[in-house]
Amino acid sequence: MLIKKGEVRKIGIEVTSRSNQDFVIESADYEITGPDSGEPERGIPTIDGHKIAALFSATKAGTSCCEFTFRIGPEIIKSKINIEVV
Repeated sequence: MLIKKGEVRKIGIEVTSRSNQDFVIESADYEITGPDSGEPERGIPTIDGHKIAALFSATKAGTSCCEFTFRIGPEIIKSKINIEVV
């Protein structure tokens, strides 16, 4: 994902089932690490059905990574998004 410095954008994922079974995302959180290697930003994203989203503020140029951790039943699943800020 490419974002310009100074933008605030919604970033997220959509979770699908390979077996076409219905499921509920019970809870989720996220962690964003940036190019400055400082303290990561952590928070609770919004869950809308099978979509998980958070707001990202592009304050510094470079590559950031957002890792979503979510729970479906007894499973804990992680998914990463790489964000390039220019």
